[in-house]
Amino acid sequence: MARVVLTAPFDARFFGGVGELEIPASDLFALVRALDLRAPGFALAVEEGGLLAVDGEAAADWSVALRDDAEVLVVPRIAGG
Repeated sequence: MARVVLTAPFDARFFGGVGELEIPASDLFALVRALDLRAPGFALAVEEGGLLAVDGEAAADWSVALRDDAEVLVVPRIAGG
């Protein structure tokens, strides 16, 4: 199972302040769908204003397979240049 670390505002807005979850998922698409089932609206919020990082690296391709021991960090995108 992937370990998901949720930062503000995602933890409070969708998961009642829970900052870590264990989610079985084959890739990031499946992970986001699983989280959206628990907290409707999560997927849209991440697509519009979030960034996913797998094992410390920003994930551009959500279809790449996740290892069972992967750590996925969910953070807000930061505007700027």
